[in-house]
Amino acid sequence: MLGLLFGCGLHASAQSNRWSDLEHARLILFDWSCATPAAYPSGKLNQIVKRVMKREGFEGFGSYGDRAFVFDLNGDRKPEYFVPLDCGAVGNCAWGVFATNPVRELGLINAQHIYVHRSAGHWPDLATYGHVSASEGDVMTYRFRGQRYRQSGSWYPINHGEYALDIQGGMGHKLPKFLAAAKRGCKSVEY
Repeated sequence: MLGLLFGCGLHASAQSNRWSDLEHARLILFDWSCATPAAYPSGKLNQIVKRVMKREGFEGFGSYGDRAFVFDLNGDRKPEYFVPLDCGAVGNCAWGVFATNPVRELGLINAQHIYVHRSAGHWPDLATYGHVSASEGDVMTYRFRGQRYRQSGSWYPINHGEYALDIQGGMGHKLPKFLAAAKRGCKSVEY
């Protein structure tokens, strides 16, 4: 039991070390409800979005690729587009991150909630939250490497219930305060 607790402490410490850039940033939180068809530049993104959806096998009920949340991540005054490509019943989505000048895919992210911030001159880290059950979820960090966003490290389990042990067999943590304090990207963000 002591080994399990010690291992969980190392896991938590390793994940929180990846948050050093995020902890002091002005975070914006958004989810599927913030992505709108009006924000999606179909003429510029349709071809690449369809190609990514085909590559990933996203088709049928729960597949979108027709709406976006717009945010300038790297401070170059050129917006990036977070496009929900395929979503499940509990709110988790596979999101494509795209740019239009030039048109390119910047990554594939799995999340219900995405935490972003603007960073002048470089691509900032992103944090995500995904549902696992009614009382549990996971936080993941994504880092820009090799011209795209990729998962960085392992999942950080979050427990919203009154017990510390989660159904995944490890220790659950409360949502970090800096994530809970993020500003909502639209009025209808569900949390």
